[in-house]
Amino acid sequence: KTFIRNHAKQTFSCDFLTQYTAFFAVVYIFVVMEVASRRIVLINATASPSLAWVKQQIRQATDWCHGPRFLVHDNDGIFGQFRDRRRHGMGNRLYRCHLDLWLKETMGIQGLAIPYGAPNANPHVERFHRTLRQEALNHFMFLNARHIRRVCREFVAYYNHARPSQALHAIPDPYPELMVPPRSTGQLIALPVLGGL
Repeated sequence: KTFIRNHAKQTFSCDFLTQYTAFFAVVYIFVVMEVASRRIVLINATASPSLAWVKQQIRQATDWCHGPRFLVHDNDGIFGQFRDRRRHGMGNRLYRCHLDLWLKETMGIQGLAIPYGAPNANPHVERFHRTLRQEALNHFMFLNARHIRRVCREFVAYYNHARPSQALHAIPDPYPELMVPPRSTGQLIALPVLGGL
């Protein structure tokens, strides 16, 4: 808790969320969040996640110059768990999965795997999952991964630019129009999100 609080500006957090379609297919939603601002950096959905797909998502979520120093993740089997937690590379650093090894060697990011069976060790992205499910996913019947991806991206645009975060008491990355105080003689206009949901 103290580590995350002290390094929040240099930390991203990622996790998977599952959603079923109307035809009972499982779709995996991958979320990457910037911990300090609670801004969703990337959201994507696929029916068949793999380590190569996750690596590509992380490449898209991070800039080479402005990427995070740490990436908090769980112990999902998709990340390529080592059976013997072998030692590899930098001194005595123990890598728990192939993702951590790839993050360090290729991206220069230190992967931080949470303890086994402790999703509360990754609370920021877990809280976003609950928000996404309650405010968007539970209100739709999805046809496929593309449909889920479209709904998630529209919700994330609203979440990042217009919805205040309860933890920060602020909007993660507000629209420029929301940065200036409103005029007293203006008109309030509601813009529908997800069909007015």
